Amino acid sequence: MDREGFTFDLVTQRFLKNRWDTELGKRVLEEVIQGLKNGVEVRAILDGYVLEHSENQDPYGHPYYPKDAMDENSFWVLTHDDLRGIHVYHETFPNNSSFSVKSLNYARFFGCNFSGTNMERTELSMATFEKCNLEAVCFAGGGGFGTRFIDSNLRNVCYWSSGLIDGDISGSDLRGIYLEGAKLENITVNYSTKLDLALNLNWKTRSMPVDQIADHLKAYRVAYERAEIWHNVDQYLNLERAANRKYILYPQLKEKFSARGFYRWVSDLMWGYGTGYGTKPSRLILSGFVVSILFSIFFYIAGNPGENQEFVSSLYFSFTTFATLGYGDLSYAADRWIMRLISTSEAWAGAVLIAAYVGVLGRKVIRH
Repeated sequence: MDREGFTFDLVTQRFLKNRWDTELGKRVLEEVIQGLKNGVEVRAILDGYVLEHSENQDPYGHPYYPKDAMDENSFWVLTHDDLRGIHVYHETFPNNSSFSVKSLNYARFFGCNFSGTNMERTELSMATFEKCNLEAVCFAGGGGFGTRFIDSNLRNVCYWSSGLIDGDISGSDLRGIYLEGAKLENITVNYSTKLDLALNLNWKTRSMPVDQIADHLKAYRVAYERAEIWHNVDQYLNLERAANRKYILYPQLKEKFSARGFYRWVSDLMWGYGTGYGTKPSRLILSGFVVSILFSIFFYIAGNPGENQEFVSSLYFSFTTFATLGYGDLSYAADRWIMRLISTSEAWAGAVLIAAYVGVLGRKVIRH
């Protein structure tokens, strides 16, 4: 995605932050905070500080801060919604406060309570919210690049059609977040980050299309991969692939049946239930046990190659065939070629499952 208009050079970044520390900037900052708390429109507060400059021709579409106007002690804004670089500490904003359609790029908030407020279509690139309460905040149509939510409460927020690209949610609680149409890329998490295993599919009257579930679970999985938190990686990989099978592969197969599509769906189903998509070696052990039991029942009915035809003998033959790839102490005579083929198929199944188990277990041991 194009970052033009969302991120600025270092000189501009310094001005954006320092302007709020000037004498005039401090007074305007206090007016803005009180205005937000009392329902006063920020545009009215900033109206007298909008810069008139020949280079300031399209401040909304292509914001540019003229370098020759960046005096050390000057305060001015580019537009009526320009709160870039603002820094606010330990403030509580009532839920009727509106930050909607504001530019909060490079802003910093610490220990603030925004619960229930409106940040719809708000620019948040490079903004930082640390130890803030953002529960049930509406971020619809907003977000940005490099946004940092550190040790904050974002439970039940609406992130509909918003972006969190190269963002950081370390230590934050995002359970219940609504992600319809959201774009999540390269997000940073840690052990304290709390995310849903079952995504929230509803917000007010809206419902998220189920074909988006796999993409959001993938974003979570990739984030945990980058953090090398492998237990959570396995959880989200399993959920992601299951969602892909249920909500993408199966509907495609129903809409237009094909042998290739059916094979993809069946193989995905078997790999999921049999191995947890390569994340659960215990399922492979269970699968091997079930295969051996089924073959032992068949051998008991059809007759095993030994003298003792009791079920225990058939069970022994089945397990040794499965585990030793057919080189046990019992085998069918040459004239019983059909039974030889069947026992060979069990040996082949054993070879596949044992190899898969070794691979899955080795992958988990190496990573952990």
